[in-house]
Amino acid sequence: MRARWHQSILVRAGLALLALLLLFGAISVGINLIYNQARAEQTTEERLSQLLDTVESTASIACFTQDEILAQELISGLLRNSEVLAVAVEADNQPLAHLSRSPSEDISVSANTAAGNLDDQILVREIYSPFSPQMRVGRILLTPNQALIKANLQRETRIAMLQTALQTLLAMLAFAAAILMLIIRPITAISDRLHRMNAAEGERIPIPAGHQGSEIGLLVQDVNRLADRLVETLEEERRLRIQHAVDEQRYHAIFNNAETGLFIIDDRGYLSSWNPAFARLMELPPEAETLAQRSLFELAWSEQGRFTELLLGCIDTDQSRSAELGYRLKDDSQRWLSMVLTPIADESIQGVIYDVTQHLEAERSAKRSAVTDRATGLANQLGLEQQAKELAQACDLHEGGGFALVLLNLDNFTRISEGLDPVASNAILQEAAKRLCSNVKGSDLVARISECQFALLLAEIQRALDVEHIMERALHALQQPLVVASSTVKLQVSEGIALYPQDTNASITTLIQHANLALSHGGSGQLRRMRFFNPGLARLAEDRYRLETALHQAIELDQFVLFYQPIVDIAQGRLVGAEALIRWKHPQRGLVPPDSFIPLAEETGFINEMGLWVLEQAGHQLAAWKRAGLERYLSVNISAHQIPSQLTPEYLEDLAQRLSFEPSRLGLEITEGVLIGDVGEVQTWLEAVRDRGFLVYLDDFGTGYSSLSYLKRFRVDRLKIDKSFIRDLSNDLSDQALVQAVMSIAHSFELEVIAEGVEDPRQVRLLRDMGCRYAQGYVFSPPVAIEAFTEVSERILKLFDAIAMETLASDT
Repeated sequence: MRARWHQSILVRAGLALLALLLLFGAISVGINLIYNQARAEQTTEERLSQLLDTVESTASIACFTQDEILAQELISGLLRNSEVLAVAVEADNQPLAHLSRSPSEDISVSANTAAGNLDDQILVREIYSPFSPQMRVGRILLTPNQALIKANLQRETRIAMLQTALQTLLAMLAFAAAILMLIIRPITAISDRLHRMNAAEGERIPIPAGHQGSEIGLLVQDVNRLADRLVETLEEERRLRIQHAVDEQRYHAIFNNAETGLFIIDDRGYLSSWNPAFARLMELPPEAETLAQRSLFELAWSEQGRFTELLLGCIDTDQSRSAELGYRLKDDSQRWLSMVLTPIADESIQGVIYDVTQHLEAERSAKRSAVTDRATGLANQLGLEQQAKELAQACDLHEGGGFALVLLNLDNFTRISEGLDPVASNAILQEAAKRLCSNVKGSDLVARISECQFALLLAEIQRALDVEHIMERALHALQQPLVVASSTVKLQVSEGIALYPQDTNASITTLIQHANLALSHGGSGQLRRMRFFNPGLARLAEDRYRLETALHQAIELDQFVLFYQPIVDIAQGRLVGAEALIRWKHPQRGLVPPDSFIPLAEETGFINEMGLWVLEQAGHQLAAWKRAGLERYLSVNISAHQIPSQLTPEYLEDLAQRLSFEPSRLGLEITEGVLIGDVGEVQTWLEAVRDRGFLVYLDDFGTGYSSLSYLKRFRVDRLKIDKSFIRDLSNDLSDQALVQAVMSIAHSFELEVIAEGVEDPRQVRLLRDMGCRYAQGYVFSPPVAIEAFTEVSERILKLFDAIAMETLASDT
């Protein structure tokens, strides 16, 4: 159905466009009118001013000489211009000549002036002496002919308006034609073609010429794609109808040929239809399909009550119900069937039944595997817990009973297995399992619960002495040499023992924890054969847990604080920096030294967060010193856990920029243990940190894995000699030789040296004589809070004055 002419997009768009163009044209003409009037007035004023310019020199002579005749001639000349209405010349503020246009000369102009009631605007031109430009001799007063000027202005304005209107009309027509040709006509053509298009026959709308890449072209493409999808949808609907008819035929074929039993019963359990697979699963005779009123209740269910419960549950809830039911076959064997009953119309129930006997057998096998260790065939962790729970329940029922849980760790198994293939390693485990089983009763349980850990459940045990006798035999057997892969191996074993219910009657998990506590406290191998749990171990574990919990809350509760131990330039006798050392202000324990919580922080991974906090606080202090004009540096200890991923060079660079301190003022102290990790990663980290300007100190040099190759491979900035070499430096010549050797090594690598643990002035003098540049220790100051650090500098100056006096006295 075509739209009426007044509803056509072409007509409506044309009218709207015409209205807009008329509005814009009127605005344009109005603007041009105002502009042309202003421009004409300005032009007239400029012409009259130029006219006065031409007579200014003549007027200066007439005014200077007060020549009325010359003035009259000048005025007559000006009045020849029709735009001048009257002219007067004054000399020394006295009228010299005056002349106005006679009404008989231009009657129309006077009439227009009177009619328009126009105010004359007099142009005044000051006249100066021809001999002295600064001396004013008179002036010219020119009255413009406003009526003539306005008449000319109106005539010019009308002409300009006609030109502007004509231009605007032409632009409007051109724009309307462009819109009509480029937009409205193509859209109208598309609309007409769309009304006539038969999409089902494959007809599509062509893209208008010149619109292949425009929005109109894209619209045509979208319409064509929509038509394609519509045709595809119609084809899909037709195909589905055909498929539905085919599916119905297949359903009957599947029903008759399916391996799954399908049947329909009423609410009393009587069969109304079933397929051949159902007859095979239930071992019904071939003629069963012709028998009437056969009930499922008559079949040989192993538990008739379960089938009745399933059927009644489906009827009562009007929802699908399922269960696994046992069915007795004619040969007295049992088959497990999974049955699903679903209510359908007419109080009927549809049933699906299939054989799950193999599935259940596989599931039972999987459950056995879930509690069995593959390598040894013993019970695993889950099997141990299940058996322990059963023993605990039996002990709780019969008062006076008890059992023992023994955890055995093969302490050197990991080291031994590193040089063996998996088969040989499993052979060791299997032999260990065999020896353990041969030394316990058949009622006891032997389990393997981790790579190198076994567990024993010794039933009917109430005394620790009984466990010792049993485990003495087991340990003796385990520690006998065994030959694997042509090598003789001797296992080292440690044990932890917990008794039930003496050590706990709470849960098996607690019992295992207690045995683990006993195992983890003490030596191993021949140094300590076995250890029993005692409540003190639980208290230690509980204290450790509390300390770990409090440690994680310390930063949030603002319990950490930095102390600063001065680092002194002993060659110049001045304070140059400090080492930042973390302390913990525990609410109950007071100020906790780092040795009490740093190992725990490293073990739990909290050292990363703690280390970032220390760097943040140290950065703030460096920034504060910088603002105060103090050129000092700080060094902080870096844990091996932070390198390289937890403390990236990018983080350090961002920290220095964010807090506004120089990277060269921050020293990162690492130990030699860091260097024996991943050599490539550590070396890359060190180079990146030093390239960004940060200093790297090698701490505790001489106490770990000291090697000159480390100094060659890993470039650092300073060495810190451990305090163990400084303690007896004054009295021990060997320590002096060692320190002197370190100095020589450091100087050969162009490294500066810091001596730690300096305790008395004599050590200061010896270190200075050896060429040591920096030192720190209690002789200068113990670690102090930042509030007391200012006093340290003054005390150090006094100390060096005393050392200088003693040195001078000893020299004399």
